[in-house]
Amino acid sequence: MYDEELNDTPVATSAFWIARYPVTVAQFLAFVAATGQQIGDKDALRDPDSRPVRRLSWHEALAYCRWLMLQLQRAPALAGSPAARLIRDAGWQVSLPSELEWEIAARGGLQAQAFSWSDVPDAERANCDSSGIDNTCAVGCFAANGFGLHDMLGNVWEWTRSLWSPPGDDNKVLGYPYHPDDAQRENPDAGDSVRRVVRGGSWLGAADGASCAFRGRGWPDDRSDLLGFRVVLRSPPV
Repeated sequence: MYDEELNDTPVATSAFWIARYPVTVAQFLAFVAATGQQIGDKDALRDPDSRPVRRLSWHEALAYCRWLMLQLQRAPALAGSPAARLIRDAGWQVSLPSELEWEIAARGGLQAQAFSWSDVPDAERANCDSSGIDNTCAVGCFAANGFGLHDMLGNVWEWTRSLWSPPGDDNKVLGYPYHPDDAQRENPDAGDSVRRVVRGGSWLGAADGASCAFRGRGWPDDRSDLLGFRVVLRSPPV
């Protein structure tokens, strides 16, 4: 871990709920079947249903978020669910997490440790290269963190909605301290010439890279067998 990856300044964020698991192949298949969404890499749908979906662009991940939000807004069968009530009555939104939301969730209630269990990497706690699996695994195979969340570290990198650099200046990195109200940082309309932050490490990466603070990045149209996503339900900005 590098010093510049440590966020030493406590930062408040609006209330949010984050998915217990990354979005699975089965969940994304339901979206494709309902909408007829065309995806750029058909291999994204060929893994077993219980594994995290991967090989999706940032735009395809956002399209899933928009569809899920629409179901929670309108589907009669979902009207009584807590998530649907937050969306229908309080204006909450389904989205990709910001990297701040992602890191708070990944830490599982810990603050200073590199991982959600300690400062020592552990191939039995996250699917990484030294776990010996040599591929993705079904979500939930590894122990949950202190918030009950699985696979925040390892298995697949996860898209966030945060920008790696400000629009028009790819040489500048938006690092720490984190300012979530910075329009440069959380601009969903920044365009395809700006990379987005990815978090969490993957099944092919080193164990010390599957940490709470390690940051990666990708172009919005990138697709990789190392990269998936999970969703967040976030409250309106206050």
